[in-house]
Amino acid sequence: MEGIQQNDQLYLYAIMIVTQNGSQIGGPYYTLDGIKKAQSWAHPDDLDDYFGIPVTYDSPDFPVDVVCKTETGTIISDPACSFHKGDYKAGVEIEHTFDQKIEVGGKTYEIVRSYIVSKHNLSDKKFVREIGESNLLDRHISVYLSGVNIIAEYKEQDNPVKAIYQKEDGTKLKEVDKGKFATGAEATHTFEAQLVSGGKTYEIIRSYITDTNDPNTKRFVQEKADPKLRERSITVASGGSNFVGIYKIPSSVTVTSRIEAPTQVSGTTTEVNGDFLFDAKALTNLKTYEITSIQNASLIQSADRTGTLSGTSAAKSVPIRIPIGSSSSVTVNITVVVKDVDGNIGDSTSDHTVQTSNGGDTPTGGTTQQAEVMDPNVAGVIKADLRGAEKFDVVKGIPTSESLYVNASSKGYLYRNEFTEMSGTKQYPIQVSKTYTLTWTETRSGPPDAEGNPTTVYVPRSDTQTVAKSYSIERKYSYWQIQNLEVYGLQKATFANYALPSGTVTLQSNGYTPPNVSAVHEASLDSHITHPVYTNITLPGQTISGGSSRPSVPNEDWKSEAERAIGKIKVKNDSVVFNGMTVMDNRTVEEKAPAPGAIPAPTTIEQDVLYGKGYLIDSVKTNKANQASSGTIFYTLVKGINGGENKSYPINGINAVTVHTPIVNTASVSDDQAHNQKTKPSAGRSAFILDRPFTVTVPTSGPHRDITGYGNRDYVKYTKDKQVWFPFDTYSNDKSTFYPKETWISLPVTQTTTTFFLPVWVDEGNYDVLFRTFAENSPPASFGTQMNANLEISNHVATLVIPVEVVGRLYDFRITDIADYSWETVFRTQKGSAIPTGKHYWVGAKGIDGAARGNSAPFVLPVRQGSNPNQGMKNIAVKTGYHFKFDLKTKGNMFGSKDGIKITPTFYFVDAKGKNRQQVDLYYHTSTKKFIRIGSSDDVEKRYVTLDARLRNVPQQEMVNTAGSLWSLNGGSGTKQTYIDQYLKNAKKQTYIGGYDILLLPQQLRTFIGNMNVPSGVNAARANASVQQWYGEYSLPAAPYVVPKGTNLAEYGRTNRLDDKSPVFLKDGYIIVNFNIETIRNQDVNNPHLQYINAPLNNQWQMEGFQRSFTDPYGMTFQLKDGDIVFYHANLSSYDDFGTGGTH
Repeated sequence: MEGIQQNDQLYLYAIMIVTQNGSQIGGPYYTLDGIKKAQSWAHPDDLDDYFGIPVTYDSPDFPVDVVCKTETGTIISDPACSFHKGDYKAGVEIEHTFDQKIEVGGKTYEIVRSYIVSKHNLSDKKFVREIGESNLLDRHISVYLSGVNIIAEYKEQDNPVKAIYQKEDGTKLKEVDKGKFATGAEATHTFEAQLVSGGKTYEIIRSYITDTNDPNTKRFVQEKADPKLRERSITVASGGSNFVGIYKIPSSVTVTSRIEAPTQVSGTTTEVNGDFLFDAKALTNLKTYEITSIQNASLIQSADRTGTLSGTSAAKSVPIRIPIGSSSSVTVNITVVVKDVDGNIGDSTSDHTVQTSNGGDTPTGGTTQQAEVMDPNVAGVIKADLRGAEKFDVVKGIPTSESLYVNASSKGYLYRNEFTEMSGTKQYPIQVSKTYTLTWTETRSGPPDAEGNPTTVYVPRSDTQTVAKSYSIERKYSYWQIQNLEVYGLQKATFANYALPSGTVTLQSNGYTPPNVSAVHEASLDSHITHPVYTNITLPGQTISGGSSRPSVPNEDWKSEAERAIGKIKVKNDSVVFNGMTVMDNRTVEEKAPAPGAIPAPTTIEQDVLYGKGYLIDSVKTNKANQASSGTIFYTLVKGINGGENKSYPINGINAVTVHTPIVNTASVSDDQAHNQKTKPSAGRSAFILDRPFTVTVPTSGPHRDITGYGNRDYVKYTKDKQVWFPFDTYSNDKSTFYPKETWISLPVTQTTTTFFLPVWVDEGNYDVLFRTFAENSPPASFGTQMNANLEISNHVATLVIPVEVVGRLYDFRITDIADYSWETVFRTQKGSAIPTGKHYWVGAKGIDGAARGNSAPFVLPVRQGSNPNQGMKNIAVKTGYHFKFDLKTKGNMFGSKDGIKITPTFYFVDAKGKNRQQVDLYYHTSTKKFIRIGSSDDVEKRYVTLDARLRNVPQQEMVNTAGSLWSLNGGSGTKQTYIDQYLKNAKKQTYIGGYDILLLPQQLRTFIGNMNVPSGVNAARANASVQQWYGEYSLPAAPYVVPKGTNLAEYGRTNRLDDKSPVFLKDGYIIVNFNIETIRNQDVNNPHLQYINAPLNNQWQMEGFQRSFTDPYGMTFQLKDGDIVFYHANLSSYDDFGTGGTH
């Protein structure tokens, strides 16, 4: 039945059975002969009417389908490949042409065979054509009864993948065949870091991916600093893909470049503008650049061809103009060469392709999707290390030598996009034809019949007429196109502030991955639509019977058939994939491509991405308040289509920084109260004692501003120097270094206390000691000072003024001779000799400052029974009437003519057993008056002392030095020697010093014993005069009368007999002479300067080791008072040695 066609002559044959009484008794019979013989029919020829009956076949419409399937039998459901071709009558000739290759789901398939199957028997493949045989693609068939399928089998095409190594100018260095891969399969390649070709070594600087079908589009470009530069992985595209690595000869000068210009323009565009951008880096400073080659473009400013560069890194943007010719694309190629100051060269070549539309109907832009996040929402801080545990509030203050951290937060990326829906229509011409078979019967005059009558002969007629009609079928299309796409990845941030090293720091992004963006933009319409494949339509023929005349062809409208014959336009969008998420899907669909999605909103970067710490504030930066901060964050263009360039944004709102290096001055000085012998110590002043050490304490700790990190603490870290200024000369403690007065002396910063030594020649009096502490950032001059601490930021030095008083000494009282003959050999080498033994009776066994002097008992005061070391003299004290010589020393300003020593005797009586000590009054007789009380107005006895006396043993040189110093200090008349001679002469004269009740030792009994070996610049005479020795002597009357203190002897005499033997007088015991010793300045006897015993802060008598009791040779213990000098026998007198007349 396969050959049956419309209007074919068919013959019908009955199939018969024989029944009798409703039951089959024969058959079925398929032939006329069989049925005739089946029974003995009465009229068997009547059966001839049921066999060979002629009929004309009028075919119904049968379906014809085009089916594409894979070799495994899977139907390829792409409507452009598998579709219903139409319904046709049996026998109609149908043509169909298969595509050699088809794109389905991003994969390429290639035809391997084609064949025909009847709808009646789908397993019976007819007219099979394999690869290499004719008519594989072009199939011609006649429609079968029941319909037919035209089938093509395809297999997925293997796509070649290559790795191409080339230079920037496109010169191929090497090519590696990676094999063939199925579309969508993954292929990987690792580029070598270096490549040797032609004896030269190259290093990789860039890599990207291209598709074999689109070699000018570079995808997934990785530059030298990108982590995926060498390790590349791709999804193989239909038609094949290439890994491309760009290599260049390495240089200490590295250059990267790119061209930014549109990638698509319309066919009417004649030129476009763009930019050639390059970045250069070198180990030394850059010098020049030159654009050595430019193809298919020109510089807008010809002067931009060459130029100068500076620094170790530089960036340059050069405007260019690209002419658009008549070809479908133009590729621009530009090379730049950069030199550094040492002559090293680096270069880079970039290319860029601009494609033009290839014509056709122009789509119109419709709906636009615009979105952007171009505000980085950047914030920054500059704070004190460590983050989260900041030691300082930098807005209020942070010292130098402390470190800062900087931190920026921002969005991880920025983007801007404009996607436009492009829509339009296409008109597709198609011709629909139909062949009509026309039949009719014409009558003609036939031959006369047998009777001779005219006859009519019926002559059947037929003809065919083909009618063809043309239609224009409109098909709509709609797809989305990238008008603008800019995606920016975070690059770095810079911070600027006075406190930062060199004023600025740069933070490169750390631990940050920029967005991975792949985007394909095609400007031409033909890149987005696939036209439907169709052929002109031949409709099944139709027979029209016209009766006795030729019928007319009907006027039919076949537009519906034309509409069915042309499929829909297949469309695809541009492509945008963001971090693996499809934003704009470029899969092929019918008529209307899907609307794009949205680029995900960026999130804030992690806190360590733009973070740097340990930025030390330089110790030489002076204090400055509220120093403004600024910053810039930089974003690099990751992907740009029709726009985009690297962006930078100010970082506003960064906190200010106050550099304030704190120092304190809580200095103090020692107050030598233990050695301060002033009668009235000066309130509010510390005492410095001449010829003694003193200390200054200059801590680096103390209170400061009440802000974070400051307060009351140690500031030694920030202290550059500590200095003290004395208005008088000083020594170091060991006297190895001499500091002239008014000298700033630096102290070890880490040493809190320093000891100095006060020279004896410094004038007594009140002074101010100055202190200053320098912050490490203090400038050489104009540093600003403030008391106690530099609380004000403009100040760099903390100062302090401490009032002190320099005080002299009164010390070393001793008895050097006693006129009593019982004591002569104690002090003299032999009787009658003036040569001293060197024995003296000191206050105690200690020296001026309490250290052991070296003397011991019995050579301590008071002189009393047991003090005489000579054999048989243990019971000997001193007999009244004998004087004793003494001397003592002072230090200080006791060298004036009106200065002196005031000694006030007090008298006590103690019995021989050491009991009943009491203060007493002494009376004596003169030749003219009886019972004169010492200290009364009648007591007018005068005492005279000669300095240069035989038994005083004042050294001659001592007196010479004294005279010389007086001459130098006072400017004596005449020559120095004359002055000395006169002084020595006067020293042999007697000097009045008082009487029994008081002694005033004047300048005539004073010598200077200060060391004259002094540092340069110090007045030796003044140094000599600064230590004085005073000479004196004292005695009691030869026959004193002792009564208790306050006894009214006159009243007693009126009521009692008063004579030498009166019981009122105390006799059996000892008279104790007690001295109160004071210094007098400028004859001010009412206001003594220093006290030997009775100063409120110091008892020098005790300092020198005076013992307040002793036990005599007879076991009797005596209590003493400070100032006790000599025990006189109350009942023994010098008269006992000479009679009543004389004294010694």
